[in-house]
Amino acid sequence: MGELWTSRHGNEPPLLRRHIRYRESDSDLQCRGMHHDAPTGDSRSDFIWAAAPAGRRGRPFAGRRVGGPDLLVRTALLIALAVFAESLAGAPTATSTRPNILFIMADDLNHWVGYLGRNKQTITPNIDRLAASGMSFTRSYCAAPVCNPSRAAMFSGRRPGATGVYGNAHDWRTAVPSDETLITTLRRGGYEVLGAGKIYHGGFDRRDEYDDYSTEKPLGGSRGQTLTKPDAFNQVIFAPLAGGDDALPDYHTASYGIEQLGREHAKPFFLAIGFHKPHPPFIVPKKYFDLHPLETIELPPFRADDLDDLPELGKRSGIGQGTHAMITKAGKWKAAIQSYLAAISYVDGQVGRVLDALAKSAHRDNTIVVLMGDHG
Repeated sequence: MGELWTSRHGNEPPLLRRHIRYRESDSDLQCRGMHHDAPTGDSRSDFIWAAAPAGRRGRPFAGRRVGGPDLLVRTALLIALAVFAESLAGAPTATSTRPNILFIMADDLNHWVGYLGRNKQTITPNIDRLAASGMSFTRSYCAAPVCNPSRAAMFSGRRPGATGVYGNAHDWRTAVPSDETLITTLRRGGYEVLGAGKIYHGGFDRRDEYDDYSTEKPLGGSRGQTLTKPDAFNQVIFAPLAGGDDALPDYHTASYGIEQLGREHAKPFFLAIGFHKPHPPFIVPKKYFDLHPLETIELPPFRADDLDDLPELGKRSGIGQGTHAMITKAGKWKAAIQSYLAAISYVDGQVGRVLDALAKSAHRDNTIVVLMGDHG
């Protein structure tokens, strides 16, 4: 793995130019996407990591912050696209060396990953080794603090204010034509696009944009069987799972990625792997809970008056009166943190399986890896 780079030739296709036009910006970041009802009590944002194949030439991208809310959502597009922008306009040739892209998303993964040093309790050796081999971003931000608008913005390059997609119930497909997404841009540029798991949100998939998209396979293990009665606070539900890793969809999503990495591909590929965890329910195999003993859990720093400067609507949905308040009143804050950490460790294990497969594959020296969370 080597440095991330961007082209300076300026002859990107119009759609792509819209996504990366801010690459020379020196302005500071203007807003952040935060979720104040997070069960952990931590409202920080998510992160992005990326690396490019060694030996590729171009302008190093130094992780510069970019300005304006309409630009924030395009960070991941810059990483995934700018490194080969000029070549997207033409069809691949027999001698094409355009890089493959392995794009990994983890739902609700915030900055509790080891290499960032923000929470010493987290255990993410696979994400950490990925970060150590390339470029990590310590100040990356999302367009919205919920799944659907954040993902819609990232894959379209258009902020929620432009699409009208502000919540999980809004069908983003009515606002974003199929030919204006990252997926179709890559496909039109000659890439084989493959996917599995959660990429677009919920019931708003566009699987016909892909050359192949894995349907979730039947689950093994003891699906849904927990070792103890789950604690439940709205959608935040947590308990150790009786089954193994394969009792959850993410295991099979990773397996699809492993299968694709083991194949030969006639064209450069974009492989999107979307993990559901660490999104609640925080129900993962017991071994991941055992990594984080309850008696060792520490609460994150917090201010009792943190919501005093918010309007009433913000207070009703925030830490003081929402799911977090239910958890703290029940004396389950540490248990919720333990379960979130366990879910992070579980998804880190699946990331590791995919990275190991890439390292053993014929594609290892010509594949860009992007890892990101959709929001914190």
